Amino acid sequence: MKENMLALYFNMILGTIGTILVALTALGYLVKTNDGNGYIIIFLGFIFTISYINFLEKRAGVSKKLTWIRAIVSIVIFASISYFYF
Repeated sequence: MKENMLALYFNMILGTIGTILVALTALGYLVKTNDGNGYIIIFLGFIFTISYINFLEKRAGVSKKLTWIRAIVSIVIFASISYFYF
């Protein structure tokens, strides 16, 4: 059971890193192209993706506390990297 939870947490970390990288790449693209419609499409796509990840984590049995911690850490990391990068 412990190995299963360890694998689950490892996959959560990889998923979080992946969504942060995709968001940073989309932000960089939008900064270079200055496309107004692209902001809306990428923002909605990112919200849908995050909500689906939250749904999957709930189905996998991840606690709400851990899900909120992951979300807050993701936002802080994304905001700090995007502030210094762009």
